[in-house]
Amino acid sequence: MNTIKLKKMILKIFIKKKLRAVLALGLLTVLSLFSPGMVSCSFTDKYAVSIESYDSLQDEYEKSIQDFKNQKDILESYIQENEQLKAQIADKDKIINDKNNEIDALKEEIASKSIKNLEDQIKKLSTEPEKLRKLLNNMNKLLKYVYIGSSAPDELAYTFTAFSIEYKGKYFIITAGHCINDNYGKEGTFKFKANFSDEWIYPELLGYDAEFWDLEDYAVFYSDKVTGGLPAGELQTQENYLLGSIDKGLSVFRNLGAASIKGESGSPVINEEMEAIGIYVVYGYVYTPIQLALDVIDDMVMN
Repeated sequence: MNTIKLKKMILKIFIKKKLRAVLALGLLTVLSLFSPGMVSCSFTDKYAVSIESYDSLQDEYEKSIQDFKNQKDILESYIQENEQLKAQIADKDKIINDKNNEIDALKEEIASKSIKNLEDQIKKLSTEPEKLRKLLNNMNKLLKYVYIGSSAPDELAYTFTAFSIEYKGKYFIITAGHCINDNYGKEGTFKFKANFSDEWIYPELLGYDAEFWDLEDYAVFYSDKVTGGLPAGELQTQENYLLGSIDKGLSVFRNLGAASIKGESGSPVINEEMEAIGIYVVYGYVYTPIQLALDVIDDMVMN
């Protein structure tokens, strides 16, 4: 019984450490010398292993442990990358959701604007004939306030367009300042003749400016022989128009944006309410605001 316990103890020591295994093998050898019947060759063959085999198993075990650690590190890296990808996807989903909300808002805005634009166009078309009829019914009245102008000395002259306005109970003749500057305004006198009239008048030049490209291009005249004029205004309407001189053979009435003709400088730009809002000086849609001419009149009254 004691022999069996001793064998088990020796086996445990052998398994734990290589050195102990060697010692245990030595003890088994001693026991076999003193008690040959107690230790058989089959026992050692069954339970004892060589140091080389143990070393090989130990290497494989340590390699397996290292492989496991490596696999664990890789797995943890994958888990971390997966969490980062989840966060990125969540951010992108939020961005996409925000963009979709913006698109929906823009669609609603475009739809509402399209409806409003359509309603505005319908309203404009419904009122267009009435406005044009009003202008056409007053065409003769409007055209009689348009003048042909020239410097008085014929040798210095070329003709230009002008118009009369009513302002603060008086009437003034307005034209483009560069026409006066070109016609020696500082030295000569000027004459004007209205549409439907054969009478020339010689008004007094109150002031002018000829800053053509800055649209500060205006001239103001006064004569008590001027008995009527267009009302001055600033209202911007959907369409603006140009009135012309019959004597110069120009377009007597056209849209402001149409192609300009030489000699139209100084023509009145009127709105849909038949108010003079500007002085035609260049081409296209641009013009000198009538307010610049009114400022000259106000300065003359104050002085």
